[in-house]
Amino acid sequence: ALFASRPVLARMLAQTALDATAATAELTARLAADRKELTAGLLDGRDPGPLTRVELGRGDAHEGNRSVAVLHFSGERLVYKPRPLGQHALLDDLVGWLNAKVPGLELRTPRSLRRETYGWLEFVEHRWCRTVTETDAFYRRQGAVLALLYAVDGADMHYENVIACGDQPVLVDAETLLHTGLAQSMTAGADPAADALRASVHRTCLLPHLLIGEQGALDISALGRSTDGTYPSEGLHWRDSGLDTMRAVRGPLLSPAAHNQPLPAGRLLEGADHRAALLEGFRAAYTAIATDGGELLREDGPLMSGADRPARLVARATRLYAALLEESAHPSLLGDALAREGVFAVLWTESEHDGARRRLIEHETAALWRGDVPLFTHLPSGTAVRADDGTWLPGLLPVAGVASVREKIARMDEVDCHDQEWIITATIAARGAGSPLDRPRSELAVEPVPAVAPDASRLIAAACGIADEIAARAVRDGGRTNWLGLERVSGPHWAVLPMGAGLAQGYCGVALFLAHTDALTGAGRYAALARDAVRQLPALSKTLADDPELSAAAGPGAYDGLGGIVYALLRLSALLGPEPADCLPDALTALGHAASASSDP
Repeated sequence: ALFASRPVLARMLAQTALDATAATAELTARLAADRKELTAGLLDGRDPGPLTRVELGRGDAHEGNRSVAVLHFSGERLVYKPRPLGQHALLDDLVGWLNAKVPGLELRTPRSLRRETYGWLEFVEHRWCRTVTETDAFYRRQGAVLALLYAVDGADMHYENVIACGDQPVLVDAETLLHTGLAQSMTAGADPAADALRASVHRTCLLPHLLIGEQGALDISALGRSTDGTYPSEGLHWRDSGLDTMRAVRGPLLSPAAHNQPLPAGRLLEGADHRAALLEGFRAAYTAIATDGGELLREDGPLMSGADRPARLVARATRLYAALLEESAHPSLLGDALAREGVFAVLWTESEHDGARRRLIEHETAALWRGDVPLFTHLPSGTAVRADDGTWLPGLLPVAGVASVREKIARMDEVDCHDQEWIITATIAARGAGSPLDRPRSELAVEPVPAVAPDASRLIAAACGIADEIAARAVRDGGRTNWLGLERVSGPHWAVLPMGAGLAQGYCGVALFLAHTDALTGAGRYAALARDAVRQLPALSKTLADDPELSAAAGPGAYDGLGGIVYALLRLSALLGPEPADCLPDALTALGHAASASSDP
């Protein structure tokens, strides 16, 4: 009777049972076949004794409920990965090369036993650092890892993928090296600052990286995550489990800490102040790669040998897939397959302006129906992508992974190193419960400064100096200009992000300053930069005018909302000519949407 009223539940249970049986039988067969080599290699000849426990689900389930597992024996532990370890082999080669170039680095990678379709890793034990010297060595190595991952387009190295083993940050998941990724869809055109951030050290996820939601913010980075936290979005969980009153309810979910930190909870990076060691390690490894990186790209070099080894493509955030699986398993959806299919249709909405991801949706939906997180792979030598059902989708990536890395290493120089170091220091400065921007610059008590009539020429010279610094930090591409800056993202939380359009913290305010400076000095160069900064406003205004909900989200505010944008357009049209005011009708329409929404009860 239950399955007759809930046929979707019957289908899900049957599929899960079949997949779990097949995956577990496959694991045990592989263990039996490889036990001798595992004992001789990863365990240094020590007999592990009988298998006592298997921890399944240590990662996301892919390709028929297959996931990373930790095998417990009577005296040892091993990690089983049901996918090829070609990227781990590449990491071994890259780290070996870097250790030879940077004296005293001695980075460690986990030992592995690799098979064609799966592999084994040694279990890396977490251990706290015992001394300041050990902690400094950890962060110096962490900085070197950051430079290496930046150079080879490593991504998704979050807190669960790094184990702090004394003075060694050990990467235990290297599936996403040479990760060129899919292009991000833009409703209002490309943003060069956003492109620069995506190509920077920020993409590695080693640096502090916040997830923002209705339950607050959660740092998921390898460098920043230190304690248990609340996941920023509500999720479904079971109340009264095991009782007749058991039911699915929505609420906050605990996100437990992992083993990425070298110091006990409460002794964070800013407290111990090992930033200098982090930057020193980054600079040493960056210099080595910038100087001799051509060796990596030779035909017999590590990168070219890894170009035909499968690498994972992170097409969408895993948390989106997890949310869809969770929501689609709600009891109210288990009586009608079309109702559950409607949940997965969110992927079509997410991909409305994204042709590349639309090509993935049928494969994503099939994997989600099976209960899996969709898995996509690619060969870094090409642009095709393989779905988890074996289908190849040609020409999906914008550029081959190896080609992207070749271009990046070729342009690594002192200027780029300085830019990446700024992102590192700014990201660390912004982490935590409050930004340094919210705290007093100094606690020194100074005597009141007597009033002095300002010298106009000195003030104008100072303004020009600021404008020149702004121009030097501009990111330009295709006639568009923007900047990276510290942006408040939620409550007390700040992050390094491309500037938005707002007046107080966005490019409209920067453009207004540049235009005023140009009008006062007659320099000419600042006006051109101001025009480039607001070149995207017509497309943005049109998008907001056509979407009342988006306008409502932007708000009518003067500092951060549409009121400030309208003000900037009026002032810029007076300073730069009438062109900025061409989009004023759309901007006023969007402001009207935002004002109406804010006045609704």
